[in-house]
Amino acid sequence: MKSLKFLAFAFVGALSSASFATIYNDSTGDVVVPGSPFPHLDITSVEVTNTSLSLKIKINLNGDPVATDWGKYMVAIDSAAGGDTSGNGWARPISMSSGMDTWLAGWANSGNGLENRKYTGSWNLAGATYNSTPGLSVSKDSSSYTMNVLLADIGVTLGSSFRFDVCTSGGGNGDGAVDALSNASPQISNWGDQSNLGGLSYTTVVPEPGSLLALSLGLVALLKRKK
Repeated sequence: MKSLKFLAFAFVGALSSASFATIYNDSTGDVVVPGSPFPHLDITSVEVTNTSLSLKIKINLNGDPVATDWGKYMVAIDSAAGGDTSGNGWARPISMSSGMDTWLAGWANSGNGLENRKYTGSWNLAGATYNSTPGLSVSKDSSSYTMNVLLADIGVTLGSSFRFDVCTSGGGNGDGAVDALSNASPQISNWGDQSNLGGLSYTTVVPEPGSLLALSLGLVALLKRKK
C-alpha cells in the first residue's frame, strides 16, 4: 500500500512538472535612450511556460545581465476585469491601457530579486523573493533573466487566458520602459518618457492527452515491477 501511495504521488508530481512553452519574438537594436546601446536591456524574445501550478517567463536579451547588472525587468499582467490603466506597482512612467492587476518587477543586481505587486484599487506587495514567497523565484545567465511565479498568485487558472507585456528599464525610479516585447519600434527616446504597454495574449495549457498517456503508462510499468 505504501508503494502504491508513493507511485501515485510520483505520478502527480510528474504531471505538475510537465510544461509547455510559447515564444514571443522582439526586434533588436530598438533601445535608443541616451547612452545606448544597452544590449542587456534589449529584448530578443520571451519564452512563456506553464506547468499545472506555475508560470515561467524567460526574457532573452541581446546582452549580458550578469556582466552589466543594473537592469530592471518587468512584466505587466492583466488577468482580471478592472486594473490600473495609468500606473504600475513601482510608480514608474509605465502604463497598460487594458488595466494591469499584477506587476512582476525584478532586478539583476544585489544577488537578483523579484516582487509580485497586486492592484486592488491601490498597489500592494503580494510577494517577494526576499520574503521567501513560495513559488516566486528569479535567475539569470549571460543572455537571459527568468522569473517564476505560481499561477494562483497572478490570478490565473489552467486553461485561462491573460494579457501581458514584458519591458526593461534602468536603475532610476523615474525611468520608463526602454524596450517592450509588444513593440518592434523604440518604446521611448528619453529615460523618463511615459510608456504605454501593449497586450500580448497567453493561454495557460493543460497537459496534452499524449503526455497524460505517457505518464500513465509509466505508472503502470512501475506498478508491474512492484508486483
